Amino acid sequence: MNWQQLEYFKTIAETENFTEAATLLSVTQPALSKAISKLEEELGVPVFEKHGRNIQLTRYGSLFLTHTQTALREINEGVQELKDMANPETGTVSISSLFTLGTRLIPDAVSEFLIKYPNIKFEYCMETAENILKGLVNGRFDLGLLADNEIAIPNREIEAIPVKQEELVIIVPKNHPLSNKTEISLLELKDENFVFFSEKTKEKITTFYKMHGYTPKSLLKPSENGSLVTEFVRAGLGISIVPYSCFLKTEDISVLRSKEQHCFRTIYMGLKKNATLSSSAKLFKDFLIEYVSRTTFSNQT
Repeated sequence: MNWQQLEYFKTIAETENFTEAATLLSVTQPALSKAISKLEEELGVPVFEKHGRNIQLTRYGSLFLTHTQTALREINEGVQELKDMANPETGTVSISSLFTLGTRLIPDAVSEFLIKYPNIKFEYCMETAENILKGLVNGRFDLGLLADNEIAIPNREIEAIPVKQEELVIIVPKNHPLSNKTEISLLELKDENFVFFSEKTKEKITTFYKMHGYTPKSLLKPSENGSLVTEFVRAGLGISIVPYSCFLKTEDISVLRSKEQHCFRTIYMGLKKNATLSSSAKLFKDFLIEYVSRTTFSNQT
C-alpha cells in the first residue's frame, strides 16, 4: 500500500465513477482499476461495489475512507511544512501574547516585518500566561510573549529570552485628587482602591506594601485584560498600576510615574527548548528581538 493508492481510492470515493476519477488523476482507467484491485487484495475486503452505472463505497470502504482522508491530510500538511522550512520567505508563524502586550507591540512589529517578508503568514492570539506556556510546550505556538517570572515553570521546557523592559505607571481618573501630579510614591497610595491588570502585578505591589505594614485594597480580581482595567479607572472605580503606553493619555485618565526604582516589568519571548522552528519563525524571532531593542515606548513627552 502506498500514497498513490490512497489518493486513487479517495478520488474514486468522491466521484463514485472510475472514468471521471481517471480523468482527474490523469491516469488510464485500467491502471486505476488495477491499483484498486491491489488495494482490496491487501486489505482483504472490497471497498467499492457497483451501483447502477456508478459505484459506491462498501461499509468497509466508508470506514477506510475516514482514515485515508486523515492520513493524506497529515502527509500534505507535512509536505507543506517542509516546504515552508526550506523557503524562509514563505510559511506561517504562530505567536501568542498576554492581553496586555497584544494591543500595540505585536501589531506594530508584524506590520513592519511584512514590509520585508510579505509572503509570510501569521496566526496570532492573545492568551493567559498559563495557556501560552501550554501552547509552546505542545507545539500550538512557535513563540509566546510573557512577562517577568511567568516563564519560570517547573518542567523547564521553555527557553526565555528577555526582549523588553516596560515602565509601570499609575493611572487615576481625571477627577482624582492626585490627577494633577506627574510623579508619586507608592506609599502615598496606600489608602486607594486598586484595580490590577494581572496577578503578577498584584503580587509585586502587595509585597511592596506588606513590607511597609500595609495591605493594598483590591477592588476587582485581575483579568489580564488591560483595556478593561483602563475603563474601570476611567469610571472612577479605583486606580491602577499598568505598563506605560501612549494610548493611556486620554481626556479621562491621568498618568503618574512612580518614584520607586523597581516599577518595571521585563517582557520575555518564550519558545520550547530544543524545538525546531521553521525558517519563517526563526526570521520573525530574530526580527522581534531587534525590533524591540530599537523601539521604546516611553512616557516622556
